[in-house]
Order: sequence, then C-alpha cells, then structure tokens
Amino acid sequence: MLLQNGGPYWVIVIIYVIVIAFIVGLILLKIGLVISKAETRTGFKWLLGSFGIQVGMFFFVGSPLILLGISGAFGEQGPEIILIIIFLVLALFIELNILNILHRLGMKRALLVFALMVAPFLIVSFSIIALIIQFTPT
Repeated sequence: MLLQNGGPYWVIVIIYVIVIAFIVGLILLKIGLVISKAETRTGFKWLLGSFGIQVGMFFFVGSPLILLGISGAFGEQGPEIILIIIFLVLALFIELNILNILHRLGMKRALLVFALMVAPFLIVSFSIIALIIQFTPT
C-alpha cells in the first residue's frame, strides 16, 4: 500500500527488519532458557507470553518519555541523559525480575538471557537510525 501511493521504500524495509528482530529475539530467548537450564515454563506458549510481557513492560516504562517527546516538552535538545539512565535502570531491574519469576533462573542467568534477547533489538535500532540518516534528504 505504501509503495502504491508513492511512499518511501525504506519504511517497508524498517517494518521487515522489526519483524525479523522479534523472531530472532524469540529464538534467542528460547536458546537462552535452554543454555541457562530454566526450571519451569519453557514451552512455546510461555515463551511467547514472557516475550510479550517483557516487550510490553519496556513500552510501559518508556511511555512517559515517549509522551513527553510527542508533546514537544524536550524541545530540540531531547531528554536529559539522567532521565534516560533512570528509566533504563528501572526497566532492566523489572525485566530481570520478570525473567526470574517466570522461569526461575536466578539473577545471573536471567542477566545472560536478557543480554541474548536484547542484542538483536540494539542492532536493529542502530540499523534503523542508519537507514533514516541515509535516506533523509539534506
């Protein structure tokens, strides 16, 4: 639909990249649970539920920053770095506890699973930023 109306091609590429990142994130979550020898809830429905809870939690924790950004409260300079650090630490703490509660991993193994799962999203974020910079007219 976007291409029929003359929309930019990179929007389609970004959508495909995000979908692939979610699939890779699910696979890496499963691999992380197998490597860390999770005790409970390792089936596919629990895997999807856990992944959904974790992604939803990140959006929930980040929603104040998103709303402030949409309303223009940050101006041109963007949010203060201390706000970003506070929200990242809060999200990481909640994320590790969700993994620990759902799969009974322990905090060290939950950190390993979290790192495996978040890696594709960081790579995708940087690649999307690079695509936007590349296709933005100067």
